[in-house]
Amino acid sequence: MENKETETEKGEQTNTTQNKLFWIIGCVILLIIGWFSWRLIFGSEDYKVSLVNAPSETVSGGVTTFTWRIDGPSATTNHTAVYYSTISDPGVFDKTVKPQDTKYTDFVRDFSNGKYNIPLQFIGNTTIKNPGKYYFRIYAVIKDKNYWSDEYTLEVKPAGDYKIMVVNITKDLTAGSMATFTWDISGVATILNQTTIYYGEESTPGKLDVTVRPADTKYTEYFKDFVKGKYNIPYRFVGNEKIAIPGSYFYRGYAEINGKHYWTDEGTFEVK
Repeated sequence: MENKETETEKGEQTNTTQNKLFWIIGCVILLIIGWFSWRLIFGSEDYKVSLVNAPSETVSGGVTTFTWRIDGPSATTNHTAVYYSTISDPGVFDKTVKPQDTKYTDFVRDFSNGKYNIPLQFIGNTTIKNPGKYYFRIYAVIKDKNYWSDEYTLEVKPAGDYKIMVVNITKDLTAGSMATFTWDISGVATILNQTTIYYGEESTPGKLDVTVRPADTKYTEYFKDFVKGKYNIPYRFVGNEKIAIPGSYFYRGYAEINGKHYWTDEGTFEVK
């Protein structure tokens, strides 16, 4: 009788232990499911700003283009930018560091005030007037927290002399045919918005310096291919233009670079 009661008690203890174990395992499973559900609904609060592309050097007064990304759960940022200065501010920036707490004195303004859904890739442009070595970081404020990239460097070189030179033109032109001109632009790497061949029946002789605008010349026509856009130089350009009226024409290659006007020497061509 005593042995039977002992076996019964042992069975009840085993069942109790098993029930407790199943209950603990169930709670752990529910906690895991709850954690994953919370992550799925609310996402992680970890965001990352990173540099995608930037030049290692640029020219003062030219356009400098930065590309960067913000990755993480869906959210909105009202301010993201490239902050830069001639003074380095090294180390790791945590989420409490605001731009005004750093040594960076200027920033790219394209996305500094608005409403931008992230994750997203950004492309911003700025003009740096003074030559020198610059230090920069990518920045974004997200849900009142500050996110920074590592620090990078950029060399801004003085705006040097640029040279434009026509290297080839179509020979034996006839009225209504296509004239093809090839010209080179050399100098420190930058971006320009306009280059072309200006031509006309009247000459504008002499040396044209960087203050002479197209409107100051007697050239009345121009090649349309590259008069509006963004073009990296140094580069070789090939432009085409149909010239309908026969006659003798004067021409020059032209480019506007950093607000200055660059011209080739004057040449001539015939349309029969």
